[in-house]
Amino acid sequence: MRVRWEFFFECTGIRFERVYKYKAEISEGHSKPFDLPVKEFTAQITIEPDEESYNPTVEQTGQLKITLPGTKEQTKNFAYWLSRQIGRQISFSQGEMKVVYGLITGEHLPDTSAEEEQVREGPYFAEMNLVEVLPTPSFDGSSLEKLATSPLVEQFNAADRAKNPIDRFLGLFRILEDLYGPTSKKVTLGESLKASADLFQIAQKHLHVAENGAERQLTQDDFSGLVDRLVRARHECAHLRSSKGFGVTHGDPRVMTEIEPLTGPLRDLAYEAIQTRL
Repeated sequence: MRVRWEFFFECTGIRFERVYKYKAEISEGHSKPFDLPVKEFTAQITIEPDEESYNPTVEQTGQLKITLPGTKEQTKNFAYWLSRQIGRQISFSQGEMKVVYGLITGEHLPDTSAEEEQVREGPYFAEMNLVEVLPTPSFDGSSLEKLATSPLVEQFNAADRAKNPIDRFLGLFRILEDLYGPTSKKVTLGESLKASADLFQIAQKHLHVAENGAERQLTQDDFSGLVDRLVRARHECAHLRSSKGFGVTHGDPRVMTEIEPLTGPLRDLAYEAIQTRL
């Protein structure tokens, strides 16, 4: 069984004058982290530009098609990752190619009669990634009753606006490092954060652990484990030794599986920590 994923893209500063087709040899080392059914295989990549842009604000639109061995469920994570890599590579070398993850379509391509039976009800599929549009919150006048200058407010705002998840994570972590970091070389960063009663109190008040379908307050062990994960992620984001296979790079699958899940709790901790100092 093969599956063809179809992503829409938008281009600025570059145009595709024809259809481009590529083959990518995927090694076992690349396929293993994604639990793909085949250890080594060839991915087929097609860039099909539209004759006319469907978005008047960009120069060109089109479809990026990626064909992989397996089913929709087996190949989803790899297809998303590969589409991001292609967009980043083209944007790095020539203009900007933005892959749009709103509506995503695809088709299962059976190779045998048995596989045809598996998709008897229809080989096509579609995914729509929706983001709830929340009402604009009303201004809270009490937020200006105490106006205090703090470089950490601007640090938080700049980090929170960062488009790249690694830059956002590191920018937010710097706030915890500044407020609760070690004052002596004899103490590690992780030990210093764990020893802060203020930070633990903030974590207990504003973070919760989901367990058995319910939420409970963080324990000291929960807090220590969270700090360990935050410090480890910070270390791998801040230090890159690609020749030794160390560090998390932009576009690394671990950005989605390890860094982004930690950014929400980190943001809450950084925000509340600043609030306690103003």
